[in-house]
Amino acid sequence: MNSFILEAVGWALVHLLWQGALVAVALALALRWVGRRSANLRYALACGALGIMLALPVATAWRHASRAAEARPVRTAFVPRTVAPVTGPVAQPSTGRSTPRQVTGTAPLPRLDALIQQVGEHLPWLVLAWGLGVLASSLRLLKGWMGLRRQVDEAVLASREWQERLAVLARRLNLTRPVRLLVSSKLDVPSTLGWLKPVVLVPTATLTGLAVRELELVLAHELAHIRRHDFAVNVVQSLVETLLFYHPAVWWMSQVIRVERENCCDDLAVRQGPGALPYARALTALEALRLQGMDASGPALSALGGSLKDRVRRLVVAPASRCSSRWAAGVSIVTLASSLALAVPLTALAVQPVKTPGATVLAVPSPSTSALRPGVAASAPQPAAATAPLAAPTATPHAFAATGTASLTVPAPTPHAIAATATAPLAAPVSTPPRGLASAPLAVPVPAPLAVVAAAPTPAPVPAPVVAPAPSPASSDKAKARAERKAAQDADETTRVGVDPLSVDQLVALKIAGVTPEVVERISAMGYAPTVETLVGFQHAGITPEYVKSMADRFGQAIPAEQLVGMKHMGVTPEWLGQMAALGFAKEDPEDLMAAKAMGIDAAWLNDLKAAGFGSLKLDEAVELRALGVDSSYVRELEAAGVKPATVDELVRLRTGGVDADFIRRMQKPRK
Repeated sequence: MNSFILEAVGWALVHLLWQGALVAVALALALRWVGRRSANLRYALACGALGIMLALPVATAWRHASRAAEARPVRTAFVPRTVAPVTGPVAQPSTGRSTPRQVTGTAPLPRLDALIQQVGEHLPWLVLAWGLGVLASSLRLLKGWMGLRRQVDEAVLASREWQERLAVLARRLNLTRPVRLLVSSKLDVPSTLGWLKPVVLVPTATLTGLAVRELELVLAHELAHIRRHDFAVNVVQSLVETLLFYHPAVWWMSQVIRVERENCCDDLAVRQGPGALPYARALTALEALRLQGMDASGPALSALGGSLKDRVRRLVVAPASRCSSRWAAGVSIVTLASSLALAVPLTALAVQPVKTPGATVLAVPSPSTSALRPGVAASAPQPAAATAPLAAPTATPHAFAATGTASLTVPAPTPHAIAATATAPLAAPVSTPPRGLASAPLAVPVPAPLAVVAAAPTPAPVPAPVVAPAPSPASSDKAKARAERKAAQDADETTRVGVDPLSVDQLVALKIAGVTPEVVERISAMGYAPTVETLVGFQHAGITPEYVKSMADRFGQAIPAEQLVGMKHMGVTPEWLGQMAALGFAKEDPEDLMAAKAMGIDAAWLNDLKAAGFGSLKLDEAVELRALGVDSSYVRELEAAGVKPATVDELVRLRTGGVDADFIRRMQKPRK
């Protein structure tokens, strides 16, 4: 890579540390000014700040490259005699006496310049570490996309009834693009992906576990993502996170964007539905279903993004007046713009070469000359490390003249005297100038035994080892969120309503679920402890005393509260259990039956497979086949192509291998 480009990229990454902090402070002030009045405005401000974060390193790199290109040509000029002198004893060639002689030099670098110089020496290693971090982040992002595309490919179209319901909701939101509704057995929460051809993915458990009205509200939320083009913004956001993974401000801004994005979609969904309270109940019911599975993660947009508690509290608590003032929006935008305007001139000051831009390349002639004369510069000065002791030319005038002229870099004349530092005697005379003399900022070739003012020698810098990128702040945030959710869940499991004190979150959850003293008494009469988790779960699932009794009679024992809630959400009914018992699944465990119901296994599907030759299935085998999308039509297509699987294992291997009837026919087709 070109050294100028490498240096420009390195300094852009370094300067972004303080530039990003400035933008983050401006965004925090703007969000504080706006308050919670408008989710759309907060979302726009956060997106603008993230865009500034992407533009700043580009501007810094371009400015640094431009300055480096301008400083590349070497300039020579005369030096006036008013330059502050540095005096040292000069040995006379004949008598050995010392007489004062004036030579020019540069003051020692300030501490900040020395730090910048050290950073500049390690820029290649910093850029390499950044490149490795971008590569790791890109692989992680690519893995997420591939997994998401795999889920889309394995999903199946929802029923025509739900496709029509989705089309009606899309028309309400003024969506003109067709949206497909797919059902996936490997998904935990509804998600949206795609921009030109959007797709809404719904878990199988959501279709069976939510009421029709609740599912419509959840679908309205997903359609709101499509209407707002959130998928395209999310793609750009993921790219910025990948490129600027090392900056904490980027992850904080991304979190603000995700939270406000969900709030904006909540507002759109509420306007299409019966109100905020039913929508909040739908979200909590969806969360109860999600807790049955794994945490959702990936590049898709989910209805459970952001903090569910904060979203529910925002919907239930009387909201503040919406921000309709253009003045407030203008002030917020000006705040962000001012941060960018301030960062640009500060960048111009910070992006300076280690040497003064106005430095002049001078030449020191032979000792017989009493005044400085311009000479021919050997090369342009480079930002090297601190000057080490240099070897002096020979003491005789003839030998010194043979060396020619040497380059000296001095700053613009300053009235201040050069700070005193420890002087180092010059090495033994040599007939040729030392290598690297032209780039030494304080090197002055003079006859021995001249003692010159020079910076203290420093050892050669050791290249810093390549450090693997630190874990992104997003992973620690997720771990913290899981820990908080686990602690809250544990508290809900043990807190008894009417006995133990209740927290604010527990009171809000009970209110949303519609828990009343009568409900507490009714659930206690069923034989279950009136904990917060049991009360909220029973209310959201719609569990009645009749359902509890029928499940206890079917399994011959009382079903635990958590398991009972899961069965009700999955749609396990006495009628379905009766059908499964008639097909030979009468003594199955409740958990296995709940998994079968979540996969959509019913009597019709089992009877079709039985007619196709697979009648003696175990429940786990049926679940596996259903998850792979195997049905009687697939078996018959294989048989028509000349392949008849004899066992479930062969059928699974054919399906997972992607073997279908068309592939079999093409492989069996004779070649000419």
